[in-house]
Amino acid sequence: MTAVSDPNRVWTVGEVAEHIAVGGSGPLIVGSPQRVADELQQWIEETDIDGFNLAYAVAPDTIKDIVELLIPVLQERGIYKTEYTPGTLREKLFNQDRLLQHPHPAASYRI
Repeated sequence: MTAVSDPNRVWTVGEVAEHIAVGGSGPLIVGSPQRVADELQQWIEETDIDGFNLAYAVAPDTIKDIVELLIPVLQERGIYKTEYTPGTLREKLFNQDRLLQHPHPAASYRI
């Protein structure tokens, strides 16, 4: 198969289906946790990106493999956090406490 970025490539429906059958239309990295970590680390170093959107090929096994096998390798290399900063998502995004304020519709539903 020629490169996806080949501007002269004329794709058949079958070729497109085969290409996106595993992993979608984004880049596909397959291999050991160290091999996948090598590729992700290279992207980080070359582009200064600060995150990835990872997709699964087989649920739930792919996510389990990412959590149990890949994340520890990335953490050992210092390119994946080992803990989260304290606070709720609302506090982190909006600098607000846990209580919703008026006029938010849910503010009137407090126990």
